[in-house]
Amino acid sequence: MAHSMGGSVAVVLAARHPELVSRLVLVDANLDPLPRVPGALGSSGIAAFTEEEFVAGGWREVRDRAGAPWWSTMRLAGLEALHRSASHLVDGTRPTMRELLLDLPVPRSFLFPEADAPFPGTEGLTAAGVSVVPVPDCGHAIMLDNPEAFARAVAQALAP
Repeated sequence: MAHSMGGSVAVVLAARHPELVSRLVLVDANLDPLPRVPGALGSSGIAAFTEEEFVAGGWREVRDRAGAPWWSTMRLAGLEALHRSASHLVDGTRPTMRELLLDLPVPRSFLFPEADAPFPGTEGLTAAGVSVVPVPDCGHAIMLDNPEAFARAVAQALAP
């Protein structure tokens, strides 16, 4: 199970070492390249800065805009590493995370905030056997915003 940026790590692990992964649950993970958007939350907003701008103080703008709960998940990372990770995430990969996910031979579930429905590309994901699950009353931090619904969705995804 992997959340957000960790979803990319989990998809690559599953693609490169399928013997290590028997099921995959992605939680609001990035599947596609994203635009760099000044003022946006998350990786798009971080990557809109140059690395030098971000390290010199842009990180404070991101922190203040995103708020304490979101920043608490990022604050322990080195600023250079955070910027580089966000930049690589928004640039995407070849093949994309979505393409890798579609080809994985294990049961896969993708959880996302219900408010973001419809999730882009749901038809292709479900056609490839990925269970796409909207979780109510939450934002990107699904497991913190609605732990009961999150636990139910994960239990369903992991059920035999």
